Amino acid sequence: MDGVQQAAIHQALVAVQHAVTSMTFPSCDQGDLIEAIDQVEEQLHNSHPNLALMCRFLNSIARSLRAQPEARHACLAIEDAIGKAGMPSTWQSGI
Repeated sequence: MDGVQQAAIHQALVAVQHAVTSMTFPSCDQGDLIEAIDQVEEQLHNSHPNLALMCRFLNSIARSLRAQPEARHACLAIEDAIGKAGMPSTWQSGI
């Protein structure tokens, strides 16, 4: 994973964190999303990040937020980041 891909994922996570902390969201759901963000950030800082794990968490985060209109920017940032990283986008499946 190159620096551009890592930066895109990090920026998407920043957008998600901003959306999650500014929305009226059940605190348990907010905590779960923050934990998922932390897991992806941890992988970004590994010398050999687990791309499959990152992909699963990023898609899960977007899936959790997709029904929230105020989180649209964050979901699109995730879509852009996973596309740049060559990961499959599955969060829109079943809509």
